[in-house]
Amino acid sequence: MYKETLIVNNNGKPILFVPERAVAVTPHDTDTFQEGLLFVGVGGDVKAMPAGNTDFVTFKNVTSGSFLPIQVKAVHTDTTATNMLVCY
Repeated sequence: MYKETLIVNNNGKPILFVPERAVAVTPHDTDTFQEGLLFVGVGGDVKAMPAGNTDFVTFKNVTSGSFLPIQVKAVHTDTTATNMLVCY
């Protein structure tokens, strides 16, 4: 049976995002890229910089084939996940 999952913001309004581009991400300690959703091809820990931050945070044990539920602008070399794409 098909079940639709709806993502909503703090006001209960649906968040609709359909990216038009996807670009391979090469982790780097200082470089940033176009903000977007991060797709993780092969799971692991992701040390990323959210769009509104100036510091990196670590998302532990991200599942293969998933998106981080936050816009990111950088991925640090301490990341163990691989085959990542930024979608915007």
